[in-house]
Amino acid sequence: MKYKVLTLVAVMVSGLLFYLLGYQTPRENFVAFYGTYLLLFGLFYWLTINKQGFSFRQFFGLAILFRVILLFSFPELSNDFFRFFWDGELITHGINPYAHTPNDLISHNGFLSEPYMRYLFHGMGELSQSHYSCYPPLNQVFFFIPSVISDSVTTNLIILKLIILLADIGVIFVGKKILEHLKMDVDKIWLYALNPFIILEFSGNVHFEGVMIFFLLCSIYFLLKENWLMSAIFIGLAIHIKLIPLMLLPFVFKKLKVRKTIGYIAMTALVVILLGRVFLSEIFLNNMLSSIGDYFVSFEFNASIFYVVREIGFLIVGYDTVLTVGPIMGYLVFFLIMLLALIRSYKTEQDIFVSMLFGLVIYYAFATTIHPWYISLILIFSVFTRYRFGLIWSFLVMLSYSAYGVDAFKENTLLLITEYVILAVVMFYEIKKYWRKDVIGLEIKSFFTFKNEQAP
Repeated sequence: MKYKVLTLVAVMVSGLLFYLLGYQTPRENFVAFYGTYLLLFGLFYWLTINKQGFSFRQFFGLAILFRVILLFSFPELSNDFFRFFWDGELITHGINPYAHTPNDLISHNGFLSEPYMRYLFHGMGELSQSHYSCYPPLNQVFFFIPSVISDSVTTNLIILKLIILLADIGVIFVGKKILEHLKMDVDKIWLYALNPFIILEFSGNVHFEGVMIFFLLCSIYFLLKENWLMSAIFIGLAIHIKLIPLMLLPFVFKKLKVRKTIGYIAMTALVVILLGRVFLSEIFLNNMLSSIGDYFVSFEFNASIFYVVREIGFLIVGYDTVLTVGPIMGYLVFFLIMLLALIRSYKTEQDIFVSMLFGLVIYYAFATTIHPWYISLILIFSVFTRYRFGLIWSFLVMLSYSAYGVDAFKENTLLLITEYVILAVVMFYEIKKYWRKDVIGLEIKSFFTFKNEQAP
């Protein structure tokens, strides 16, 4: 009886903490924000890691409940949603979202005469105002849906949150199917689905990584079931939410034979092209890609190796070398990911998740910008492996919000070092622990083979 009472109290306190974070805690008050998040993460750990007698259905109910608590909250940790609604409104006005920057439209089309558009324009911030949209076409379809229904930010936020909630439900059930296929404990999905980091960033702050993850997991599930056609369709959809699944394609190809790989590429390209035709011409595609590129040289946030290189650059040449170093690091990332994909053999079906996990680690290690919600992919892939550094990072990454003070944006170097030192210690401990079986389980012969290698 005492045990059940403690569990009920933990659930009620968690709900209260979600409410406080969603409605009562501005991100500028970092001490209150992270203190509340610390308590919430501790309760999440206690409830899920130890299971506390919950059934799958009960955990599912908690996942929905905590998300519903944030349904009517106004995002405090990100203003990206203003650009979502801006792009959606452009489509309703018959304007291609990749054709003009917000500054262009405000200057020449008199959009500021509309109070709603003026509100969205000022809300998105200067960086977004000066760039073309960087969100792929399927994302634009989701942005269009609430814009047709309402000119109320509150109503439109609820609509987008419901879309993301449906995607989260899909992730739970597809993740469960993958865990069953891998003969793993299905309750591991709650390390992702009940994680306060995921709930706050998706249901609270309306980031569409959750939708991308749903499509990506569907793709991998069908790949494991040897249905490469459906897998290719879903990864094409994922690419049209965020472009990062493109980087994971080499790890997919490693799972296929040459003939199927050609078909997979063709079907993925067909999906990408057909959806792209809705909004994209050559010029508009260049506009979108230029904005994506500019974001990585115009904004630096929560980076690791790049910050070290940047400081060395300051000492040597006296200025920020991002314009020079950024492209070089990009080529290095491409080389390392391709090398990992080429020489790592797949002995078990889990290995595709391990490879993708460390491919993402390589990418984020050299990135100039690591927003907290980017880590959601690291977390979901870690669910299907034995690694737990993704779970640790989902706790530590929220330290990066210390940069958003009342007066100005300024990162806290001590907290940044704390985040990456702890993460590095945990990650390299786990790499050493599973050295022979996973990360460096490389076989030279796999470099010369291109076929599906399964453990007997």
